[in-house]
Amino acid sequence: MHYQNLLCIGDSQTYGARTYGCYPLYLAQILTARTPYQWRAINRSVNGYTARDLWFLLNQDIETISDTYQACVLIGTNDVGNETPIELFEEYYRQILRTLLIKRYKAIFCGEIPPIYPDGHIFFCKNTVELRDQYNTAIKALCAESKSIVWVPINGLKRDCYVDPVHFNEQGNRHVAESFSIAILER
Repeated sequence: MHYQNLLCIGDSQTYGARTYGCYPLYLAQILTARTPYQWRAINRSVNGYTARDLWFLLNQDIETISDTYQACVLIGTNDVGNETPIELFEEYYRQILRTLLIKRYKAIFCGEIPPIYPDGHIFFCKNTVELRDQYNTAIKALCAESKSIVWVPINGLKRDCYVDPVHFNEQGNRHVAESFSIAILER
């Protein structure tokens, strides 16, 4: 059997909180249908995680993951909500990428922090929309540091793709999976 493993790391948006599916599940399905390989997504995400939390988890888990040379990273929504200082967010994100590069990952796909739709909830208020742009600018700059790292825009993700200000419904999960699949197939 010809196969590809794909490590997917992140927070509740990767985990698939509030839905039964998750974007890594749909991503493996899409890639299997469009390539000659059987794709397996390894979802190592945790609800509520920030870039700092993900860095700690990845450093613990990376030695247990073998035969895997591609990764999708979708992290930052909780950093935006917590107003993590941008310079700290950027350095933790950089360390996540370095960990994967040192472990010889050939391709790393970094997803744009998806739109946030504030609804009056104290955690995600109006200024988080502006902060999101700053964090995404930092991620884009980090992607430019290596040819192995690819920026993945998540275009066209509208409010009807969400169950709350930040969590995707099944339509949203499929949309994010499609965005990652385009980047992977173009690579």
